[in-house]
Amino acid sequence: MAMAIRQGIGVALGMSAAACGGGAPLMHPAHPLPEGEVTVGAGFSGRVPVAPSRLSPEDTGDRAIEEGAVAPGLAPWVGGRVGIGANWEGGVTYTGRSARADIRHAFVADDLALSLGLGVSGLLPKRDDDLRLRVGGFGFDVPLIVGWRSDADLYSLWLGPRGGGEYLNGQQEVGVDPLDPDRFVLDDVSGWHAYAGGVFGMRIGFRYVFAVLEVDGAMHWAGGSIGDEDVSVSQFAIEPGGAIVVKF
Repeated sequence: MAMAIRQGIGVALGMSAAACGGGAPLMHPAHPLPEGEVTVGAGFSGRVPVAPSRLSPEDTGDRAIEEGAVAPGLAPWVGGRVGIGANWEGGVTYTGRSARADIRHAFVADDLALSLGLGVSGLLPKRDDDLRLRVGGFGFDVPLIVGWRSDADLYSLWLGPRGGGEYLNGQQEVGVDPLDPDRFVLDDVSGWHAYAGGVFGMRIGFRYVFAVLEVDGAMHWAGGSIGDEDVSVSQFAIEPGGAIVVKF
């Protein structure tokens, strides 16, 4: 039972972090869009753990969480942004199982800009039939990026720190009620995932079509519980992404 509980926690966290959640690539430069201007794009996002695991093969539950929180994976990336005016900009992003909305303000000095944003994300509930588990959640992230762009906006570069966290909750079926064989006994699932790191990106294009590449690196911490069982892990991961973006 203890092993099943630990594996359940790992899967719950994996549903959050492996789907990229609030940590999905930004895919936008520091300079904001002019008022009324819109961009839409599609591409990919991924996650690659870097540091070797410090856990032994016998630590089944902790390894399940580690694999979940920073599991290698590839997901679609679809996003859109709109210029609000006065150097404000808003956007939405979808990456497989998670959706993110954000707003940001930029301080612009000709070819340089400093952007501060706030994003909120939701993890769409999904059931894992193997572990009889269903979990969803929500989170936030705060990116602070500084960027440069060339004349005519042919090239853009940006980098800066980014951090955030996610809260997870759900339920797991742990057995059949001995007093009612048609009824399952449910345990509450709760978990968390926090990360802090940096962003580096570049955009190349002309007028209406751009290619965007971004690499994020972050330290991840994750933990959770089902009933009285508690476990936690940490790991560093690189999160690359790329997209084609069209401006209107």
